[in-house]
Amino acid sequence: MKIKKGLTLAASCLLVSFPVMAENIVKVPRENGALHQEFKNLLNDYISKFDTGVGRIHLSGKSGSDSCEVDFYTNDDTTFVTLNVDKGGFYNEFYIDHPTQSFRKVLFQNLIMRDDGVELKVVRRDGGYSIVTDGEKLVLASKSEQGKDSSCEFKLTHAALYNGETE
Repeated sequence: MKIKKGLTLAASCLLVSFPVMAENIVKVPRENGALHQEFKNLLNDYISKFDTGVGRIHLSGKSGSDSCEVDFYTNDDTTFVTLNVDKGGFYNEFYIDHPTQSFRKVLFQNLIMRDDGVELKVVRRDGGYSIVTDGEKLVLASKSEQGKDSSCEFKLTHAALYNGETE
């Protein structure tokens, strides 16, 4: 049986069976503190466990068959991120919204809310990153200034918290 311009009944049922994920994109203002506040909201369950709001969240995960480690060194003003894939095969570090950073190289920074989670995405002329979480897992995709990129997936239930530790 043919329906709508050559689609079979089975194909049209597949189109109906899988709903399109809705996205709500919110532009994060280019002002100091705005991006960091969104990041703190994403990981509030962990950051709120630090006595003074200062500490390190350590996660181990995978990038394909390679191992990944990420550290989020958080304080009141910013978070410093280090991402190490395959024991140095890919390494990147960056600040999430450092108080003295310039926004000249930032093309856009958005908070994207979807049915399957929330993404904080920053695109710069010389790199960028994306942090996606659904509350159970976290995916960090990063592009370095040298043009290399990597994506790692972590289980948030395995997060190690280090209260008061700074970069």
